[in-house]
Amino acid sequence: MKGYWILLLLALACFLGPTRAQAQVLAETGGSPQWRTPAQLKHQAIAIASGLRCPMSTNQSLQDSQSPIANELKAEIYLQLEQGKTSDEIVDFMVVRYGERIRYMPSLSAGTALLFFAPLCLLALAIFWYFRQIAGAASFNTSQEDRS
Repeated sequence: MKGYWILLLLALACFLGPTRAQAQVLAETGGSPQWRTPAQLKHQAIAIASGLRCPMSTNQSLQDSQSPIANELKAEIYLQLEQGKTSDEIVDFMVVRYGERIRYMPSLSAGTALLFFAPLCLLALAIFWYFRQIAGAASFNTSQEDRS
């Protein structure tokens, strides 16, 4: 009976050992397993390349462009994914290498704040001007009626 319990504990240790190692790998990689299939890697590489601008082609993403530099960068993205890097790490690498312009959607910073908020400010000014014109026309009409 005692041997049965020892055998059961050894079997549990054999099954729980790899599970603990997998949990540790998941914790170290931020929850993304390093044993992704090639199809998953390709899908993630396409998603990253679609969000980056080709440095050579005008107004094309890396995914859409067929220029030599775009093909090289797509291969670099896939290679870094195979090495276990996350999407954010790869995008940061590309930004350091090619500058903020490589992003299709630039991050919000002091330099890009005007780009994001200027249209809203202009819209607010246009609405203010429009309502002021309406109020001015209404007061002009009431003053004309008072004179009559």
